[in-house]
Amino acid sequence: MTRQTFPIVGMHCAACKRLIESIVSDLNGVKAVNVNYAAEKMFIEYDKEKISLEELEKAVASAGSYKLVTSGDETVLASPPEAKELKKKEYEKLKRTVMLIGLGSIFFWIIMGWMLVAKQFDSVDSLKEILGDLEVETGPLNLKTPLLFVIQFLLATPILFIGGRQIFSSAFSALKVRAANMDTLIALGTSTAWIFSTIVTFFPKTFSSVADELDVFFEASIFIIFFIMLGRLLEARAKAQANDAIKKLFELQAKEATVVQDGKEIKISIDEVVIGDIVVVKPGEKIPVDGEIMQGATAIDESMITGESIPVEKTKGDNVVGSTINKTGNFQFKAEKIGKDTVLSQIIQMVEQAQGSSAPIQKLADQISSVFVPIVILIATFAFLFWFLLDGSSLQFSIYVATTVLIIACPCALGLATPTAVMVGMGKAALNGILIKNAQSLEIAHKINTIVFDKTGTLTKGEPEVEEFMVMDHLEKAGFEKQQLLELAKAIEEKSEHPLSQAIVKFSGKKMTSKFEVQNFKAIEGRGVEAEIDNMRILLGNERLMKEEKVMKCAELGKTATKLRKTGKTIIYMSVDGKNLAIFAIADTIKNSSKKAIQELHEMDIKTIMLTGDNESAAQSIAKQLGIDKVYSEVLPKDKLEIIKELQKGNEQIVAMVGDGINDAPALAQADIGIAMGTGTDVAIESGDIVLVKGTLDKAIESIKLSKSTMVIIKQNLGWAFGYNMLSIPIAAGVLYPFFGVLLSPMIASATMAFSSVSVVLNSLRLKRFK
Repeated sequence: MTRQTFPIVGMHCAACKRLIESIVSDLNGVKAVNVNYAAEKMFIEYDKEKISLEELEKAVASAGSYKLVTSGDETVLASPPEAKELKKKEYEKLKRTVMLIGLGSIFFWIIMGWMLVAKQFDSVDSLKEILGDLEVETGPLNLKTPLLFVIQFLLATPILFIGGRQIFSSAFSALKVRAANMDTLIALGTSTAWIFSTIVTFFPKTFSSVADELDVFFEASIFIIFFIMLGRLLEARAKAQANDAIKKLFELQAKEATVVQDGKEIKISIDEVVIGDIVVVKPGEKIPVDGEIMQGATAIDESMITGESIPVEKTKGDNVVGSTINKTGNFQFKAEKIGKDTVLSQIIQMVEQAQGSSAPIQKLADQISSVFVPIVILIATFAFLFWFLLDGSSLQFSIYVATTVLIIACPCALGLATPTAVMVGMGKAALNGILIKNAQSLEIAHKINTIVFDKTGTLTKGEPEVEEFMVMDHLEKAGFEKQQLLELAKAIEEKSEHPLSQAIVKFSGKKMTSKFEVQNFKAIEGRGVEAEIDNMRILLGNERLMKEEKVMKCAELGKTATKLRKTGKTIIYMSVDGKNLAIFAIADTIKNSSKKAIQELHEMDIKTIMLTGDNESAAQSIAKQLGIDKVYSEVLPKDKLEIIKELQKGNEQIVAMVGDGINDAPALAQADIGIAMGTGTDVAIESGDIVLVKGTLDKAIESIKLSKSTMVIIKQNLGWAFGYNMLSIPIAAGVLYPFFGVLLSPMIASATMAFSSVSVVLNSLRLKRFK
């Protein structure tokens, strides 16, 4: 099965989503399809052997005036140039249409304005009355009709059917596949008003038996089309802002690279860079692609992937990420990842996939939208029959009410309520170094009440560091100085690749007052190392090595080692010629952000648990320092999975797992929300639902808070959308008219409907201010 995401051009209502999904899902070879109305994209899982892209394009086009854009690189989900160009043309066309309809409706605005003034000042004659006295002969029977009616007909007809062509075309396409969408309601409402008014204008005697005096409402048709199209224009603009996080990420990409070829530096396009190229970067420039520094040192602004503004120091051997900004020094690096494989491209792809997913809370809105249009048509028909047949109101009044019902109903706000908030929320997260893989994770995260942490690399740095270096009392009697021992240790440990050896090298520093020649170096597996310097036999290793080599113990160092070991530290003994002269206390140090994060989680009433394969004393020491609620030590990978399952058995327990290693992958997948540290392994990142690019726990808390804010916005949107329809449709049907004389006009209905969709998008945009 092939999974792809394609842009769709021409969608303008929530019913469009349901219609396209219904048609495409019936095709042979299509396993799953999901259309995101807000993002204007279609995610599809299909069998390439059974159905082609051309057949998919035809199926989408058959649903209405929609175009499925299948050109471009299949592996990159960002809109290809063709889709961008089509959307731009569609927007410009919509803008021109709105302007032309607005200009064409000026005459109707003048009539309405004049009538309002006439009501306020009795001395001013109504323009309608003045023109109404002028009559012309119309129709096959040469009947007389007011000139004003004829002028309105001549102006309204081209505006309605040319300016509103998109609406009628879409409604007709839906009808052909025996479906209905939002345009169906608008087309029914405006055409009903136009047909009634046209008959009154040219065949005035037609309705003489049901009404003494009939009026026209051509202006209602015009204003409905104007407000609907204006609403779509504003909505398109707001939706573009809702997804500008993706645009910002694209804008971060470098355009050129300086590479070394034949000993010369030349500038080439970013597309021409190949793996293995040596790339030169100067201060202030963007790093073109991902790679490893070969020469030089610098500080790099990586805020675009981590959300942190403080530059990161880099030197030879460190990795650099494409599109980050070089702040200080010159350096050269070897290109290792280009094009779609760079970190930025993968982030964009992950964000777009996530924005295209549907949150569980959206299902109810989708179900309502799918049956909304037929129900509204039934309500409009019932309202007409009630007022005309049961109440005995005029035909004109009854049609007026039915038209208003058809126009004011709006499933668009329901369709936009969740996806726009999800788009903005996930975009905001990405810009802050948090990659949320799907809408479901964004919805669930705020419900987390238990967080389980792996220790190494999650709560701690994952790199052992020397915390203490202690020498025997009266070291000078043994003929050594403390600095001299440290330099001897460094000279030997530099020969080893073991993490503990590297911790000692790092602790010893760069400066060496003496230069030693290391001879007969030997790594003793599971114990330590030995070597000779200036005819001295030196051992660096654990207690077992010291016992095996019958090293003479130092009483005070032995007591200190015992105490330090109880706090979870690893002890490395150093002996010279069979005498223990010093010890190194090494531990995996806690990340700076961990303690504050645990404290903040407790303030949020979230229980914290630590799982680790480390020994009991080390685990308890870390837990005590951080304030962790519960500890499971000496845990195997399969045990982590079972512990997560056990924790999930409680009532309403939403368990999150935070980890970074391969051994964390099963637990990350089992948890309700798997949070992977971006500094960890690819397997862990793949298993997580949320990826923290920088790998610090403050970002996990940000994820929970962002989830909460997003859900507040979604509930506000859905509340507005449901409430709007629950109140507006009965009022439009005339429920309040017998008691209070309140009756909505089709013009007000169209303006209100347009505003309901725009307001939902604007409310979602508030998430951009989330901090």
